[in-house]
Amino acid sequence: MCLSPGRCQIMPSQGHKRGSDDPSTSNDQGREGNKRLCAIAKGTAATPTLKMDVIKVAKEGLGKVLRRLDKVSPPYANMDFIGYLRNKISALEAIIDDKVVVGVFGRSGAGKSSLMNAILGVKTLLPSGTVGACTSVIIQVEANMTDSNYVAEIDFISKEEWEKELKSLLNIKEMDGEEKDKRMVNMANSKIKALYGEDAVGKSFDELKSLESETFSDIPEFLSSTRKILSFDTATKFSTEIACYIRSKRKIHGNQSNSSQIHYWPLVKYVTIKMPNSKDLLEHIVLVDLPGTGDCNKARDEMWESYITKCSSVWVVADIDRAAADSDAWNILDNSISNMGPGGQCQNITFICTKTDIINPDNYMLELDDEDLHIEDSSNYSEEQKRACILHRNQQAKMEIQENYSNPYEIIDEIQVFTVSSQEFQKDNHYVLRQEETEIPELRALLKSLNDQRSEKVMRDYVIGAYGILSLVHVVNHEITKSMETEKETLHKLLEQRLEDELQNIDQFMSDIHMEFDKSLSAGVLESEKTCVTRAKEEVIAPKGKGGGGYHQTLRAVCNGQGFCRSTNGKITNMNASLSNSLCDSIRNIFSKTFKKSQKSISAKIDNFSILLESYDEETMFPRLAFLKTEEHKLKADLKNEIVQRKKKIYSSLTKSIMTSMLPSYIEASDVHGKGSLKRMQDILESHIESSKSTMFHDAKGKMLTLLAKLREHIVQELRSKLKEAVKQSLHNELPLPDISEHYEIVKSAHEETMSKPITDVEDEKCVPEHSSGKETTSEQVPLRNNRNDEKIKKMKKQKKRRKDVLADAAFVDKHMSALIKRVTMVMAIADDLLGEDMIQDEMYSIIDVAETSEKKMRVMYKALRSGGPLIKSAFYTALQTNEPNLVKDLASP
Repeated sequence: MCLSPGRCQIMPSQGHKRGSDDPSTSNDQGREGNKRLCAIAKGTAATPTLKMDVIKVAKEGLGKVLRRLDKVSPPYANMDFIGYLRNKISALEAIIDDKVVVGVFGRSGAGKSSLMNAILGVKTLLPSGTVGACTSVIIQVEANMTDSNYVAEIDFISKEEWEKELKSLLNIKEMDGEEKDKRMVNMANSKIKALYGEDAVGKSFDELKSLESETFSDIPEFLSSTRKILSFDTATKFSTEIACYIRSKRKIHGNQSNSSQIHYWPLVKYVTIKMPNSKDLLEHIVLVDLPGTGDCNKARDEMWESYITKCSSVWVVADIDRAAADSDAWNILDNSISNMGPGGQCQNITFICTKTDIINPDNYMLELDDEDLHIEDSSNYSEEQKRACILHRNQQAKMEIQENYSNPYEIIDEIQVFTVSSQEFQKDNHYVLRQEETEIPELRALLKSLNDQRSEKVMRDYVIGAYGILSLVHVVNHEITKSMETEKETLHKLLEQRLEDELQNIDQFMSDIHMEFDKSLSAGVLESEKTCVTRAKEEVIAPKGKGGGGYHQTLRAVCNGQGFCRSTNGKITNMNASLSNSLCDSIRNIFSKTFKKSQKSISAKIDNFSILLESYDEETMFPRLAFLKTEEHKLKADLKNEIVQRKKKIYSSLTKSIMTSMLPSYIEASDVHGKGSLKRMQDILESHIESSKSTMFHDAKGKMLTLLAKLREHIVQELRSKLKEAVKQSLHNELPLPDISEHYEIVKSAHEETMSKPITDVEDEKCVPEHSSGKETTSEQVPLRNNRNDEKIKKMKKQKKRRKDVLADAAFVDKHMSALIKRVTMVMAIADDLLGEDMIQDEMYSIIDVAETSEKKMRVMYKALRSGGPLIKSAFYTALQTNEPNLVKDLASP
């Protein structure tokens, strides 16, 4: 719907209803669909709808097989083979539900809710104005693919957890002297008032418990430990009803809501929101609002920790006025990175500065003038001035954040920075920024790109799996001759021998890794024993400059949290991580080599693993080998996914083992109260570390080595058992099954097209070759082996360098604006270059051309540069180098 001339609101596209999965579609419809599918399989069509149609046809063929299997019974068929086929077909469905997790972090009031509303194209989906402790509620947003309603699934903490938390809240309120922490007291009061009312602040535990029958009467799901479901047909009604579950205060038309309104957010563990008509953005994406503030409920903090390691992408949201210097925002970013670290799976980080429209131009321009911001006299000067100030501050913020970003864990080389205005984007009129200048469309495009990439992966994996199954079904229908039986027996023996040879190879590889870890950890144990007491004192127990009531509460929270505390401003204090630091440092290189994308990693070894022959001349065996090839591909993909999950457990095993060793001291210290309690808590912790250090670090080393040994055992066992079974089932079973030739040919074509494409998914675990060494692999040995990785890496490096060059070019053009306006003479030559690159349109070119002098032409040119952003400025800089090289050299010289 067009809101005003030149400004159309971008709404989520109306998601197509899912096509019927019923294989009993009429023949005419099937033939018409097949024509379209052949087009995509041959690369002549590539719309998402057609891609999903490939899956539909595969399902149709597999459905025919399943219906035939239902009619087969002993003694006419091998029921083991039938069960095998059923399991393979069933496992394909899980592929479609695979999703990417995008974590959205930010302190309360940073504008996350407004940002997410703007990106999703609904003004009132998430209630804004969340304050206080309610930011502990985790909210995940995904697509509703079943109907057109807005749905919320609310999961509560248990009754026992709330009872324990309530006692903790009352204890916080009763503390005095050095133990008292006003922020914690305010949080405790907020939770108590939310559930029990304003007059409940002074009540005892038993008095509050007596109110619960009335308080919880509207949420029987909490009492019965079940999930609450809310569903509404409009976003406005949904937002109103969901508010009391996710925020502490509700505002209606600018006024505070009835003080007797019960707010249930203190009981909520997390909320899942399912949004209709959002297939293009969220079909394969889960947006998770992960609050940056801490909570005294351990269940929610544990959920926060578990979610952060699942994030493939992380968005850090901060008010632009505070973004570059706000310690809270950088605490969130640093702590997120440390949690994602070697034990996570994050692929990219995005820093989002919000509320860019909130600016006072007079204050902002105290040290600037109109020329600095390229402002010219006009009838709407004040509006142009504000817009110029916003865009100038945006660019400065981006440069400063990029410069401040560090990458201590070598996860992400650089971060993307967006400067957004949700309010300006959603205005129907009287806006200052053009829609593209709000950068919301760019963020939407980023989200859509992630969704499209995962959609490609889902389709690819499904087609590969379906092709293998359909190949097997296709071949078992053919008559078997005696010579073919002999051929199958020969092939079976050969494949099993290759399997054992390959398993011996990978087992030795894993054994070598185990030895390297053992050696590195032994050095870490020695270093830990030497430095643990000093490190713990300096970083956690008694850091310099921290003491008194404020730090007393932090240390108590650390003990209550079994060594872990996340404060109300997002800062993490982690005794267990501090104590395990030397151990983690000792394995940093070997861990990275073993688990990151490199040719020396376990994933690379699995990529190179194959029992398949480089060539095999017997055509009658081809479909059976095709099945084996797809099964091998799927098994290796599953193993690599399992490695990612186990990697997290292996890395975190050090801190978890330390926590177990430290637990007695945490319990003892948390029970200490009264005058001088801070000193006694510190003494208890220090004494326990001193007395336990001779065993604590050895135990942690042992736990990690045990998990590595189990990983080795799991990989070998999975490869042996599942490939043996696949070989047996593919070569030694015949069963009359329906004719699926047509489905087989279509999916085969789609499979061939899929195999020829590079993998671009956000979580692509293909390994980056460090140098050519080891066994040479072929496309026959390794399904989906991407032989264009080198080109892809070079391209990525060029793109990364190009991004940096663009910012540098733009900075040059901005810095030397005055000189360039006065000194550039080859204006039209530069304009010709920009027109040829589609950086300016014919209309702008004509306006430049009719300007009377070179200086006036350049002033018009700068209007185009300001509206186009860094890319057009970079293109201008390139044209300037070509046409005015001496001027560029002169301006660039010191």
